[in-house]
Amino acid sequence: MEDGLGVEEPVLTPVSPPVRVAIVDDHPVVREAFGNLFELVEGLSVVFTAGDAEEALAQLATTPVDVAIVDFALPGGVDGGMLTARIKEQHPGVRVLIFTASLDPQQVRRAAGSAADGILLKSIPIDNLVAAIRDVAEGRRVVGRDLSGLLTADAGEDLPPSQLSERELEVLSRLAKGMTNKDIARDLFISQATVKSHVENILRKLRAQDRAGAVAEGFRRKLIV
Repeated sequence: MEDGLGVEEPVLTPVSPPVRVAIVDDHPVVREAFGNLFELVEGLSVVFTAGDAEEALAQLATTPVDVAIVDFALPGGVDGGMLTARIKEQHPGVRVLIFTASLDPQQVRRAAGSAADGILLKSIPIDNLVAAIRDVAEGRRVVGRDLSGLLTADAGEDLPPSQLSERELEVLSRLAKGMTNKDIARDLFISQATVKSHVENILRKLRAQDRAGAVAEGFRRKLIV
């Protein structure tokens, strides 16, 4: 297009907004290192960092985020898988990328069994991490190459029946939301002692060592939707 002086107007290419990233890790050095690093990457913007699940959820309530990078081994009784479930419930549009420092098959399966959009080892090269963040932001699921073998080997395993009662399934779904026994008791109008009994039965029937393990196994067996 030309104006009255015969000068062609420049064509402006729309610029995509940066991917807004949150970093949730209990190690301050990790948070600072990734925060500083991502600020140097074009197209990424770190909007906040948090040291645990409670702080992360408080920040998410007021700060828009596209991708949350969550350490699986968080303190305070709410691990990365349980935090992911809460994020997905409260902020469905947020993509979650779980980081794990472990190659322990059980922990990897627990992380992969969560509602996360991706799972990576912390030792992943930075270029691959940046690519994974962009893939997850665009709706693609990402599993690190070093972890895929563990998950593939487990994929064909026949899952035993859970034999969970209807009430135990209700309790399990609330465990996935990170609710405490007190919260569950109030929500289901039962006593905390009854909730504790249900949780013990769930752990036994799912052969899980703890609540987080039960939640991961619940997702894996598609008992939680």
